[in-house]
Amino acid sequence: MDLELTLDAREAQGKANKRLRRDGLVPGVVYGKGEDSTNVQVDAKTFETLYRAAGKTSVVKFKLPGANRATSGFIKSVQRHPVSGQPLHVDYYLVNLKVEMEVDIPLVFTGEAPAVEETGGTLLHNVSSIHVKALPTDIPHEINVDVSVLKSLDVAIHVRDLSLNRDLVHVLTDGDTLVATVVPPRVEEEPEPVVAEGEELEGAEDEGAEGAEGTEGDAGAADAGGDAGGDDSRS
Repeated sequence: MDLELTLDAREAQGKANKRLRRDGLVPGVVYGKGEDSTNVQVDAKTFETLYRAAGKTSVVKFKLPGANRATSGFIKSVQRHPVSGQPLHVDYYLVNLKVEMEVDIPLVFTGEAPAVEETGGTLLHNVSSIHVKALPTDIPHEINVDVSVLKSLDVAIHVRDLSLNRDLVHVLTDGDTLVATVVPPRVEEEPEPVVAEGEELEGAEDEGAEGAEGTEGDAGAADAGGDAGGDDSRS
């Protein structure tokens, strides 16, 4: 099914675009194919419906102001309000359908990884898109990644494992790039018992006290012996 979007001419610029948005319109600009940029506008609800189907990777036929026929292109970028998420401005990029172009294709992860339940590990998504080169009409809308193949911790999905028509789509991202895997659960090591500094000092004092007592006892014995010797000499 062809994706089509009719774009009307836009005269409002700068702050005047706020009025357009209040009226339910989205300002934008069309450029590409060596042509001058054209300011356009479109109904916000109409745009959102089309964008959900097209994204940034599907060819759209744009009916431009004053043009007799539609021109093919992509929705290159969408600026949105940080809170409401409403579209604020859209860039439309016209392309030559006979010339290859480079784009990022989003990855959509499906299924459940058995290794998560069996090991208690965590599913890791290492990349969210890959870079490819292809004719505009051969560019896939998205690439599905089935993580149900991740049955153990030693299994991983790499870019080279992704399913797509490589005769039409040239993958520019390194094939060894990790896409998804299950990492083992983190095991917190029990801390080793640590003897408090005060306890070490207390033990040292006890040992010192015992030594002092022994010294005192030896000294007492020596004194007693001395006294006895003295008595013997007098006798």
